[in-house]
Amino acid sequence: MPFFLSENERKYLVRALKLLQIRKRRFLLAVLFGTCALGSGIGLGAVSAWLIARAAQLPSVLELTVATTAVRAFGVGKPIFRYLERIFSHRVALAGMGTIRTHVYEYLSHAPIGAVAGIKRGDLLARTGSDVDDLGEVVVKSMLPAAVAATTSLLSFCIVFSISHTVGAVFALCLLGAGIFAPLSAARGAKISEAERVRARSRLNVIALTMLEHTSELKVAGKFSVLQKELAQTESQIRAERNKSARANALAAAIDVIALGITVVSAIVLGSMEVMNGQLSEVALVVCTLTPLAAFESTQRLSPAAIGLVRSANAAERIIRLLDAAKNESPRAAEQTFSLSAPPVLKAENLTVGWGGKDVAGPIDLELRAGKAIAVVGASGIGKTTLLFTLAGMLEPHAGSVTLNGVPTARIPRKDISRSLVLTAEDAHIFETSVLENLRVARGNLTAAEAGELLADAGLKKWLEQLPEGVQTLIGSDAATVSGGERRRLLLARSLAANAPFLLLDEPGEHLDPAAADALITDFLQLRRKNRGVILVTHRLRPLDAADEVIFLAGSPAKIRARGTHRELSDTVSDYRRALEQEE
Repeated sequence: MPFFLSENERKYLVRALKLLQIRKRRFLLAVLFGTCALGSGIGLGAVSAWLIARAAQLPSVLELTVATTAVRAFGVGKPIFRYLERIFSHRVALAGMGTIRTHVYEYLSHAPIGAVAGIKRGDLLARTGSDVDDLGEVVVKSMLPAAVAATTSLLSFCIVFSISHTVGAVFALCLLGAGIFAPLSAARGAKISEAERVRARSRLNVIALTMLEHTSELKVAGKFSVLQKELAQTESQIRAERNKSARANALAAAIDVIALGITVVSAIVLGSMEVMNGQLSEVALVVCTLTPLAAFESTQRLSPAAIGLVRSANAAERIIRLLDAAKNESPRAAEQTFSLSAPPVLKAENLTVGWGGKDVAGPIDLELRAGKAIAVVGASGIGKTTLLFTLAGMLEPHAGSVTLNGVPTARIPRKDISRSLVLTAEDAHIFETSVLENLRVARGNLTAAEAGELLADAGLKKWLEQLPEGVQTLIGSDAATVSGGERRRLLLARSLAANAPFLLLDEPGEHLDPAAADALITDFLQLRRKNRGVILVTHRLRPLDAADEVIFLAGSPAKIRARGTHRELSDTVSDYRRALEQEE
């Protein structure tokens, strides 16, 4: 059935199938059991037809004993073989889906953030979720039915052809027609709707996620009803696309029925002529007429198989394009062995940062050592977060360099970068599990006692004492059961759990009241006393007297407007002093 696909679609599908790592032995067993299941149905039809016709001639009972036993065997065997087919085929499909999903997650986790930053969350969810499911289903819904249909069609043709060459030839033509034109029509209908269906599904995911995660804000702003209407329109569009392909699917079903009808009528007409000429017995005529009824069951599964193949090919293209984008985003140089045996130094020289091809900020020079705290400030959207991601090795520098102990971060394996520095983003996720397991995201072997110490270092000692089960207390989805300040400090404790010498934090005071934000920023900057190097991106200026250096960015693209201590900038830089006065 690959001829239903374009050359480009076949290329992507072949690449994706390699990622599935299909276990050939299990797949062949699934094909064998599927063939036995359909073969049992064909055998049941053929033997039953012979038994009914022969019994009408009133032979001795002994002549019918073997056929009677065979009918029972085929009747019992069909559901048993079908069950075994489902077990082995689904084991192959589920194992493949797990393999490719793991591969995608691992690949994206090691790729630069720019590889996925431009993709909407709903679309990314579709690619790593439903697209992987659609690709995995190619085994159960496309490859297996095609293989079983080919073997059982050959088997049924051999049965009919051995009885009557004329009827067998017509039967073969009708099988070919049903096996080619019906799936072709179904595939055409799927192609009509599939591309738009995928886009609509992505939009549906985006809208649904927005409504789920920001219900309160949307209701306050009066936008929730607008999104509800958009959701309803998107669902209507999905239904409309399904209706577009329904005509082609109906034609595919009609072709199956017409082919079956032609086969049965031809068998009756041609077989009757052969009976009159003495070339065929009456019993054989019945067998030739009724056997195709069961044989066409295999071709009826080819139309859904063609639809599944089209969907799997589109899903494969979207997944491979995502992986290729991640690969091309960062043509990393050969990785070097890296060690933090020497005192750690994170250094940026003449650094220019940005997203895609656009420069956002630069040139910037800074040097971070253990025991030093640097704050980066400036207007919203000026490039502070982009700078942080570049320093963390998640974005490639547009110019200049970022080095860790003298080695460019582009040449350091991701696992070594992660051991050397920890970046806590503004929207870092809190998982719906215990406090301890949320901290173990950073270090899997963290003990309960160590977790308690880290929470105390992050300013959550009293909060921990009030929890009913201590660090084993469960937290609601995305920290819904804790306050904003507690959530931020919990993220701070997670970053401390990694034991990395460098800590990078993005906007820890966002959405907090000024007093809570200032207290949190002060506590974070004080971590330098624990021999940690700290870089903080923030809008708050008042608590920055605890920082060793403040870098003030301004302009477009942003450049270093001034740098120095908090007191020096407030005394000498009018823009900085004005922002501080407004804050106070």
